[in-house]
Amino acid sequence: DMGKALGDLGVREFVAPLEPSGSIDMGGQGALTEDDPLSMGARLHARTQKRLLKEDPAHQSEVPVQIMLERPGFSCRVRGRMDLLLAGDPEVVEEIKTGTRPHVILQAVRADSEHPFALQTRMYAWIRWRDTGTIPACRLRVISLLDETEELLELDFDPLAFSSWVAGRLQALHEAALKAQARTEERRCLGTRLSFPFPDPRPGQAELVARVAAALEAGRRLLLQAPTGLGKTAAILFPALTHALAKDLRIFYGTPRNSQHAVAEDCVRRMRAAGHAVRSVTLRAKERMCTQPEVNCRPEVCPRADLYYDRLKTCGALEALAAQGCCSSAEIAEMADHHQLCPFELSLDAAVQADVVIGDYNYAFSPKASLQRFFGQPETCARQLILVDEAHNLPARAADWFSPALELSWLEGLKKQRLQPPNRGLKTRLNAQLKRCLALLQELAGDHRVLDLDPLPFYGEEHRIGRILATAPELPLSHPLVALYHGWSAFTAVLRIRTAAHAVTWIPPGRLQITCADAADHLALRMGAVANAVLFSGTLKPFEFQQRLSGLAGLSTAEAEVGSPFPAAHRKVLVVPQLSTLYRLRDREVPRIAHFLQRVLPLRFGNYFLFFPSFDLLEQTLPHLHLPGFRVLAQPRRATPAQLQDLLAALRTDQGVVVLAVQGGSLSEGIDCPGEALIGCVVVGPPLPRFDLERDHIRNYFQQKYGLGQQYAYTFPAAAKAIQAAGRVIRTPADRGLLVFLDGRFLEPETAGCFPQGWFQDSPRELVSSAILADIQAFWALEG
Repeated sequence: DMGKALGDLGVREFVAPLEPSGSIDMGGQGALTEDDPLSMGARLHARTQKRLLKEDPAHQSEVPVQIMLERPGFSCRVRGRMDLLLAGDPEVVEEIKTGTRPHVILQAVRADSEHPFALQTRMYAWIRWRDTGTIPACRLRVISLLDETEELLELDFDPLAFSSWVAGRLQALHEAALKAQARTEERRCLGTRLSFPFPDPRPGQAELVARVAAALEAGRRLLLQAPTGLGKTAAILFPALTHALAKDLRIFYGTPRNSQHAVAEDCVRRMRAAGHAVRSVTLRAKERMCTQPEVNCRPEVCPRADLYYDRLKTCGALEALAAQGCCSSAEIAEMADHHQLCPFELSLDAAVQADVVIGDYNYAFSPKASLQRFFGQPETCARQLILVDEAHNLPARAADWFSPALELSWLEGLKKQRLQPPNRGLKTRLNAQLKRCLALLQELAGDHRVLDLDPLPFYGEEHRIGRILATAPELPLSHPLVALYHGWSAFTAVLRIRTAAHAVTWIPPGRLQITCADAADHLALRMGAVANAVLFSGTLKPFEFQQRLSGLAGLSTAEAEVGSPFPAAHRKVLVVPQLSTLYRLRDREVPRIAHFLQRVLPLRFGNYFLFFPSFDLLEQTLPHLHLPGFRVLAQPRRATPAQLQDLLAALRTDQGVVVLAVQGGSLSEGIDCPGEALIGCVVVGPPLPRFDLERDHIRNYFQQKYGLGQQYAYTFPAAAKAIQAAGRVIRTPADRGLLVFLDGRFLEPETAGCFPQGWFQDSPRELVSSAILADIQAFWALEG
């Protein structure tokens, strides 16, 4: 006997199908939904309510409702807010819905008497009837996001018949609650038996486990710096999963790159190999998983979307994935191919029953891509425990979400695209619209400067684009008109929420740029709403900087740094202030840097990374670098994944390989080259961002906010990239490695203060040698 089961649901969740049926995208909401806070839907919603209240002061909006529903062994509180309660005889309960294809919404509601939108409206009316004893009318108001036209759909409402529907839904929810309780108990028991995924935790890992467990138990967010190569993933995932299973939470393991998913997957597989039935699902972008030539989820276009949910119930794919336990995106795609299902939707459906969901930051934090089924409602959000890998990347990534641009070259490119399918009338209207958009941008052309931009003309063009799109609503995402609408709307969405953190600049020859200095307020909404969060990296110092920019300011947050457990004698760290990478000294210094490398690297034959602050300096140095006996390779400017893999393969299979790469690039984070695959790393100068108006805005913003403009805009981000790059070297207890930092700026207190614990005792001056070659020779002589 599990006792009395309790439920607490919003009206939308109460009426939503317990199991979806039919095809993907049947509701016609498309890519823009009213759930997106940046979308036009939320604004149209509020504007419509305001207009109707002005027409009649007796009308009401956002009317709170609540009811407790009971059946033997089960209670469920249902609450929500009516969009509109319009005065009259009878009064009218009205729900507002917005969409890019309103006719599809209306068609779907008319065809299905139990469409969720209709049920939601009737549920509000039913609660109102229970409260007042009078029977209200029911109505749906559907508004086009494209041209703002409205259509009203009257819904029949029989309170007695609907009472029977409510009783049936309550019974179904009770049965679902009992299943959920059984799953919760199963997970709780699993959590009590869970063991560390490696036979013998390293000393540093044991400390990590204890710190994570303590923070989670205390309900505090955690900022955790630990050295690369320690095995952070296992040491953080294990206590977090133990906690999540005990509290019936789901873990979202967020990474900045897909390449980092494998480490978390390996931990789950090890736990399963030890007999623990942990489930994980890895998510990948829909565009990468889609099997169609282009993403178009309409069932009449994509056979995998057609009747997807009906086929999912009978094919056994979800059960097979649950039994498999650890499901990578490739394994999910294989299962989807076998059953001809949409691989992306299958991954989301499988994730609902997973203990660990692995995916890009976007799925947890992005304003447009975060997963509604996990983060869309307060109740579901509160059941997520977020682990943020390489967390030093999160603030910049979040700022990028709010830093859109419009480019003349992009608009010109759209003009040149052929329309598929051909449509002469639409082409004429599109070209006229593109001409208007180009003219609006060309009026701003000039020097690189900050603009006091009037947003109204941009809103006007957005409205015009929407009206054209409303005449051809079934176009694919790749169509130039759809691309124009999405690109332009992304820009105006940020224009509407501009704060002091945003600056608008014109960048010659043809780019109108919004730059967001700080997206901490956005991140704070998510950080505060989830059950807990652990942010970890090899470079999170100074902690106050990361806490502020990651949205943790004002939340109870613990900070911890775990030092390297590897023998200090295995690591030689040097700062060489005699060499400079200052831009004004490059002509003189580049040959000296190459000469230094030519003397140091041959002291021990092996594989080295040379990390530069920019491709410019890398390409300036390369012609001067002569290393007989070594194979010298360089990271291309726009390297493909295959080219990057070739560089790593050379390090892992050959000896005497020297790879020139850039700090902050794909080769400087999240890669493993243990043992002889990498014995040394030279960091050629701090990768300070290039000074321009956009970076100057960031500096000014943080100077005004915290009095630390230079540090927040330049010093701390550069130090993190440099230290991340150096972290590629020591990856196991047996590794020995040389870390050299060229440039006296690494000795400045604010930069050296970011160095990991143990690199020096009292002063970074301890890392400066008066006999560099002799010291390095002595270090290598200690091997063996």
